[in-house]
Amino acid sequence: MNVASTAAFQPTPGMAVYGATKAFVLNFTEALWAEARGTGLTVLAVCPGPTRTEFFDVVGSEDAAVGRMQTADQVVTTTLRALDRRSTPPSVVSGVMNWVSSISTRFATRRIGALASGRLLGDVRMRTAVTK
Repeated sequence: MNVASTAAFQPTPGMAVYGATKAFVLNFTEALWAEARGTGLTVLAVCPGPTRTEFFDVVGSEDAAVGRMQTADQVVTTTLRALDRRSTPPSVVSGVMNWVSSISTRFATRRIGALASGRLLGDVRMRTAVTK
């Protein structure tokens, strides 16, 4: 089991490296899932949205959280349910609104998705240096 994030499904302006690493974890795990078929090995990527953990203490605020936060217990429950399925999926998104968010990128261009994510995450545009 690898922990990705709903950030894996869309660009995350202001948190570009975080989003990119979570996209890697999701794609890597889903590829391993396909490679492991028929071996008895269970492979799963868990994609929680904002979850009440010490992550936000490290980030410095809860400003990075868009939407309602889940508890760690809710994410664990979703994970265990996925693992208990007869055929474990390659990935699972924890929470209905997080799932909606994860598929919403399918209905817009990548440009619109990046701009919408940036708007949700706040004004995250780079500032140009003023030279004299």
